Amino acid sequence: MSDTPVAGSPSIQIQTIEHQLNQDEVVPVVYRQFLHSWQNLCLPVAGICLIIAGAAVAMVDSTSQVAWVVTLTLGIVILLIFFMIVPVTPRRIWKRVKKGFEVRTLQISEQGISRHTALNDTTMRWPMFSEVKLRNDLYLLKVGKGPGYFMIPKRAFISPADEAAFRELAERSVRTHPEPEGS
Repeated sequence: MSDTPVAGSPSIQIQTIEHQLNQDEVVPVVYRQFLHSWQNLCLPVAGICLIIAGAAVAMVDSTSQVAWVVTLTLGIVILLIFFMIVPVTPRRIWKRVKKGFEVRTLQISEQGISRHTALNDTTMRWPMFSEVKLRNDLYLLKVGKGPGYFMIPKRAFISPADEAAFRELAERSVRTHPEPEGS
């Protein structure tokens, strides 16, 4: 199937209202990306294992104070490093990413999505996206094979008909089906 309109068929042009993504929309997506990467779980798992090992050594052989103190201390230090250095709190995540979510409007067509902000205009062609999902009233268009998503809230569409037209166009253009809402 071609991404270009068939001769004689009307060209799809969907304009969104001016909108801005907020912390409540963005942070859950970033959390999900973060927690689905196995590398991000290595440090907390190692820290928890060391704490459990230290507690086990203390219960089995409390006379070997050096072993359980060192193991417990290492576990606690690893967990502290993970939670202090890696920005996993909503406030820290939002502070880090909010600059990329200025007020914008979108123009959606068979060619792709054009984003217009006060600072720039950008066009993203459909082949740039590898997947379309609908999660918690937010359309997530996966960028390539990486962990990043382009996000469009349902509230940005002027009408339910525009949203339905977008969804059909996105599914056809990206050639995947979204996950059911809330999954």
